[in-house]
Amino acid sequence: MRLTTAVLVLGLGLAACGQRDGVAVNKAEFHPPLGSSGIGAAYFTIRSDKKDRIVAVSSYEADKIEIHASVIEGSNVRMEQRNAVDLPAGKTVAFAPGGMHLMVFAPHENEAETTFPITIELESGLKKTVPFQRFKAGVEPHG
Repeated sequence: MRLTTAVLVLGLGLAACGQRDGVAVNKAEFHPPLGSSGIGAAYFTIRSDKKDRIVAVSSYEADKIEIHASVIEGSNVRMEQRNAVDLPAGKTVAFAPGGMHLMVFAPHENEAETTFPITIELESGLKKTVPFQRFKAGVEPHG
């Protein structure tokens, strides 16, 4: 009987941490544009309990956000826009420098805010707005 109670308490604890929708977003970082490019970048990891796909990303704090991937062809690297990203059940998918990432076009400047909201829309219909940690231009995260 005690094991059942422990499992129930653990389950309630996970639900309280925002896992009710079965999608976890971690390490969410927004880096504003450098210089006059007008394009920032966002990185994160995402894990879905069930098979799904990211089909759109947006923010009311930017003109547009696109999913991009760095593609290596010989000694050249280019950016390729993606319309969707598969989320295999139970696997973590990383958006990181040198790989998949979000290109944030014309983000609104608001140095008073410590987060930057980005909404991730999944094929299943789930829309999840995530507060990405906002870094100052040219400042890299520690750790």
